[in-house]
Amino acid sequence: MPYFSFSIKENLNSSEFVNVKKNITYYSKNTKLWKLLHSKKMKSIINFTQFENRIKVSILKKNVLFCVPPSIGLGDAIEYGLAINSIKKNLFFNKIGIAFVGDYSFLFKKYFSADYIYPHIISEQEIKEYDDVFHFTLEIEELKKQKYVRSNIAEQISKYFNIPFKNSINFNKKKFSKIKTVSLFPISKSSIRTMSINLINELILFLKNRVNVEIYFNNNSEISNYIENNIIKEGYKKIDPVDCPALIKQIENIEYGVFIDSGPLHVAKVLEKKGIFIETSVSNNILLKNFNMIKPIKNYYTSSFCKAPCGLIDIFNYKNRVGCYDTLEITKNEILNLSNFNILKRGQVKKNILFYLLNPVGCIKTLSIKRIIKQIEEDLS
Repeated sequence: MPYFSFSIKENLNSSEFVNVKKNITYYSKNTKLWKLLHSKKMKSIINFTQFENRIKVSILKKNVLFCVPPSIGLGDAIEYGLAINSIKKNLFFNKIGIAFVGDYSFLFKKYFSADYIYPHIISEQEIKEYDDVFHFTLEIEELKKQKYVRSNIAEQISKYFNIPFKNSINFNKKKFSKIKTVSLFPISKSSIRTMSINLINELILFLKNRVNVEIYFNNNSEISNYIENNIIKEGYKKIDPVDCPALIKQIENIEYGVFIDSGPLHVAKVLEKKGIFIETSVSNNILLKNFNMIKPIKNYYTSSFCKAPCGLIDIFNYKNRVGCYDTLEITKNEILNLSNFNILKRGQVKKNILFYLLNPVGCIKTLSIKRIIKQIEEDLS
């Protein structure tokens, strides 16, 4: 979604977009808001909506507004938070603002001590309080292709500003003398980063007579609902946090986690939790750099078109076919050399999510369940 500005003739009465006042210019990157402003019911009260050009900053002055990309997930929010927290501690700015973090405002306040946060919108008057507006994905080349070749966001930002890179925060950790409960986090927003039904079942069968097992689901997720309806029904406790703050509160208290590449992994990492990370399309060298509390189960899948981990975070549409590099039988460079990445988001991507749960991609299908269980067994002993 592009960066845009707008103004309306009446105050906006919306539970999600609060404090939008009439005849004031606002800036946003929010997709839902853009669609709302262009709906028929809003047509009569719009003063204007227009795309805005993002402008590169040559030298940052004392008051800086950092803008994250639209619709970031929990994991990305954690990484941007770590980076901005490091900027705050190591560089001498008078005022640092963070814009467009969406529903993760609480995260930046609680864990990263952010003072000035603009979740969905920022007014023209508020922007004038800053000398510079810094868009991360405009300024830092490595962050422009995150969906197709994943890198560590916090590390890339730290390199750009030449400041120390840290993977965790100071948090009062609970100590457990013996692991009594293992928590599984099998769900991702992407079908190529979600545990297979077979793997989840094998973990339940292995763990249920050894420890308490809890599995984290998300009733708002089509992927989660499908997984829940098709796995073993006994031997574990279902955990379905009502929202993101509740999820993070739960993770604060886990003893040992089994993770794939999803938001909970990043939360567990900054809270220095123990567990294992099952590597699929994104490398443990990126996700677990400088962190050894969570042990990686490396992925060795290889084919003529792919060598895991490839760096892809989701399936995409290319020439009216949906899949990953391997299933589409194309090279990574063929995609990375495209001039317009927007074409990859169109078509039948969402309709193919369940297909790739039923027919896992190579790096998931060939995971060694024996190696996963062996590592957990060692950690429990």
